[in-house]
Amino acid sequence: MTMRSIALVMSAYNEADYLEPAVKSVLAKLKEHDFDYEVLIFDDASTDNTGRIAERLACENPKIKVFHNSENKNLGYNISKGIQIASKTYCGLVPCNGLIAPESFDYILPSLGGVDLVVAYIANPGVRPLYRRAISKFNTLALNLLFGFGLKYYHFSFYRTDLIKKLPKSTESYAVMVELLVYALASGATFVEVPFYRIERSTGKSKALRLKNITGILKTYVCLFWRVRILKRRA
Repeated sequence: MTMRSIALVMSAYNEADYLEPAVKSVLAKLKEHDFDYEVLIFDDASTDNTGRIAERLACENPKIKVFHNSENKNLGYNISKGIQIASKTYCGLVPCNGLIAPESFDYILPSLGGVDLVVAYIANPGVRPLYRRAISKFNTLALNLLFGFGLKYYHFSFYRTDLIKKLPKSTESYAVMVELLVYALASGATFVEVPFYRIERSTGKSKALRLKNITGILKTYVCLFWRVRILKRRA
């Protein structure tokens, strides 16, 4: 039986405290589930030791590749570049902030293969602060109202690489993950929803709520609705 393979795209901005354990925990799960892999780490002009940690990890493991941005490009840019480079059968957009519990991959990895993509949802939302839960719930409700997919979560998915390479990518904001998923489902891609578990951040703040991301998210949602629901555009 041919070994399954996956490319993991990880965008890192000032994640020195989390990058190494995040990478090593997912690599342990890939080995456990018998996956070939490549890890594509994008150091997004970090001002801490993120870049040096990433380079050390790459020296220790030739399947890890590191790319350094001379200026902060934001998540969407890094994900788009990673998708272009990805050479394995599947492609996953994995946070490197240490917030994904390793056991989450016991649900995600076995689900790859029978469908076009795997959509993961938070199984333990109570670990997040109340305001983040409220924002996430409102965001999901709004997206389901706009596009009618009825999903539990829109921000953590794994795709067939040949599919994700064809999907339109127009934003450099955090909303790129929503954009990719909406276009994939609008094109008729098959999917399954599986749970994942979060670990609450002990230091630092989420970068998803930076002003640059918030404005990009709102703009992307409006454009997506116009293209997918009004113009009936498909990937």
